[in-house]
Amino acid sequence: MPFLKTPDGYSVGTVECIVPVEKPIIAGNAKIRDYDEAGIRVEEVAFTIFYPADVQSGDKKHRRGLRWLTGPLKTEIAGLKQFLGMSIWIASLLLAPFIYVFGQFIKIPVYPNAPLLRSEADVKWPLVIFSHGLGGSPTAYSQVCVRLAAAGKVVVSLQHRDGTAPSCITPYKGHPRTLLYIHENEVQWAEKPKDALPLRIDQLIVRQHEIYTAYAAVAKFVSASGHSDTPGSIQFINAGEYDKNTWFGAVNLEDICLSGHSFGGCTVFTILSTKPPTHPNYPNAEPYPHLPIRDLLILDPWLDPLPSPGPAPFSTSLVDDGATLVSTELNDNDETNGVTPKNAKSAGFNRPRLLVITSEAFTLWKTHFERLEGIVKGWGPDSKLVTLVKCAHTSFSDYHVFPLTGTKSGLRLMDIISQLSVYFLDSKSEQWSIEEALKDTPAIKVHTKMPGKIVIGKYKDGRNKHKLDGEVGHVIIH
Repeated sequence: MPFLKTPDGYSVGTVECIVPVEKPIIAGNAKIRDYDEAGIRVEEVAFTIFYPADVQSGDKKHRRGLRWLTGPLKTEIAGLKQFLGMSIWIASLLLAPFIYVFGQFIKIPVYPNAPLLRSEADVKWPLVIFSHGLGGSPTAYSQVCVRLAAAGKVVVSLQHRDGTAPSCITPYKGHPRTLLYIHENEVQWAEKPKDALPLRIDQLIVRQHEIYTAYAAVAKFVSASGHSDTPGSIQFINAGEYDKNTWFGAVNLEDICLSGHSFGGCTVFTILSTKPPTHPNYPNAEPYPHLPIRDLLILDPWLDPLPSPGPAPFSTSLVDDGATLVSTELNDNDETNGVTPKNAKSAGFNRPRLLVITSEAFTLWKTHFERLEGIVKGWGPDSKLVTLVKCAHTSFSDYHVFPLTGTKSGLRLMDIISQLSVYFLDSKSEQWSIEEALKDTPAIKVHTKMPGKIVIGKYKDGRNKHKLDGEVGHVIIH
């Protein structure tokens, strides 16, 4: 069986999880196909955990290899057809054979359901929560997740049940139902929304609840109260007699990292710029506890669904007016009680460290990139923004590193992404540097100024189409 690349470091295990919620999470009033009530409805939260695994040489119980597409192939094909907007004929002729070969035979280099490795001296493993982009899934970013786990992290990779995954099988009013990708133009509304991207706004609401619920469930599981089948507790899927005992007290529930790609990056910014929500079906409920976030690792974020200007980090130190803070830079003139990037810590406002890695394509998207630059600069001195030359928006997923069809450029870009990510998460100093992270890789060239642009054609509206003057391995620090 062809495998995706096996990284150096620890062997990696995976386990699939669901967390039933006591009452459904319902966001918005969108009328979605095949659903008899308005709103995006979530009855359980789903995720795959990647982690350092305790697998001994000659272990015959735990076999290496997880199928890249974990759902039924017929459902996966229908979902990708829906996401790509293909006709049934094209999907049958082109997509179905491709998905069958890659979904059935390509393997992720992990040991499903292997026990968690206890770290040396019982040091707790750091926790990363990862949010996928539009058309993504828990395994679409397996190379990012596996490489982080091989470097000693526990990675909770969400399967968002909000209609942004190509497909998922999820309960609807207690019965299983297949939910395919939802396009904006497929949704009907009881009342015409004022927002430009109303479906994405509702999906961001769902995603917040999913991430807060996933963190609470993991925290419950690794504590003494982890043995439970009550709502809010983890249930393992196809895990057999899974060894739960290795997890107790083994994960650092403080100083966590939130990470995401594209719309997942948008999700992370949403969580950091708003107060924790309350359950929409419990009007008198308390908000979720604040997540103890130390680091933000954001990959090529898509910002359009977020209010502008902004986002900026929310803090309980600020005036509590129930609003989202949307200024691009905290200053003495806005609603911040005088909290600025320079005095934030003395005011009791500890911002998470921030690393944003962007593609060449999103860097050349001028208005979007200018907004992103403003957000990162307004975040304070513990923030970094870099561009990878010749990097596509999809280079952060597995699509460019598949066996047989992957490219050397795709593998090299994935190596740089993981090298920067692991160094960032491992560094204790707040004043870490990109140059330091890449110094042991001489083939990488670091630029501190934006290189020139080369015209490569024209768009339909007559504007010039550009590429950056550089090669794979060139990293731009902004």
